[in-house]
Amino acid sequence: MPLSFKYLVFISASILMLVLACSSNSGDMDPLTDDDPTPQASCSDGIRNGDEEGVDCGGSNCADCPTTLVIPDSGYTTPESYVGYSLVWSDEFDGDSLDTGKWDYHLGTGCPNLCGWGNNELQAFTDRSQNLYFAEGNLVMEARREFIFGKEYSSARIHTDDLFEFQYGRVDIRASMPSAAGTWVALFMLNKEYTIEDPGAYWPSGGEIDIMEYLGEDRNDILGTGHYGINFPANHRFNSVHFSALDGDPFDEVYYVFSIIWEEDKITWLVNDVEYHTMTPETTQANGQPYPFNDQFYFVFALSVGGNLPNVNPIPSNFPTNLLVDYVRVFKPNE
Repeated sequence: MPLSFKYLVFISASILMLVLACSSNSGDMDPLTDDDPTPQASCSDGIRNGDEEGVDCGGSNCADCPTTLVIPDSGYTTPESYVGYSLVWSDEFDGDSLDTGKWDYHLGTGCPNLCGWGNNELQAFTDRSQNLYFAEGNLVMEARREFIFGKEYSSARIHTDDLFEFQYGRVDIRASMPSAAGTWVALFMLNKEYTIEDPGAYWPSGGEIDIMEYLGEDRNDILGTGHYGINFPANHRFNSVHFSALDGDPFDEVYYVFSIIWEEDKITWLVNDVEYHTMTPETTQANGQPYPFNDQFYFVFALSVGGNLPNVNPIPSNFPTNLLVDYVRVFKPNE
């Protein structure tokens, strides 16, 4: 005998309530009395959702996320003063939040004007405490494996554009590198006129000073580089020199100090006060290009994943991984 319309509605409603009740992992939701019977996130669904801090970890419901943070107990350090110089700007990272009077964030994927941050990078940058925080007097940037803004990884990138721009001096950055292959650390400087909104206007013609670059695939090697050249991409040029870890200590196990001494018409790169690279106008003129490094520049610190420079793909199980920066100091020569 055919079922009545009212009976069909009753059965359909009953099935719907049963499905909603079984979809919750809270175990105490009553679909007859709850105003919002939305299925709850699961701590085993392989997705970062709800208030989870990572994939299926952290937040109010799931177990704490694993940490890979290891703070070195040794390494090189540099003095807080030099004869003939004055300290004009620094950050010792002794607080518990980013000093917004000194730094700002670059966020997202770089789109629409610099998608992939110009390097086909695999991460999105955030200002979340999961990607940038402070521990024992260190700025910690953490690259994490998670789907966010259409990317498979998250991380952090900060800068001093319009907050601190300077010309000439000595820069010291004490830092310890991440361990995961596929990571790419860049502690660098850009021309004060460079913007993400119009990157081609001042890159590389305005110059880029890479105080150091590091790839997690080789924990015993860093690079010091200067980028320059007009009419990109036809005349993009760079001069890059490698420097190997000292005394058998990989760059991810102890602190190193990465420095430049920046003078008019000359940049000298150092690691732990060992000079290993210089650039002058003769360097760029040998490639038929002007020397752009006598202008004002600002800092950019970035921990990226993947991109054009790494030669290996990241392995998801190696994340999270961390970059630690103990301090950055800028000294100007006395008049």
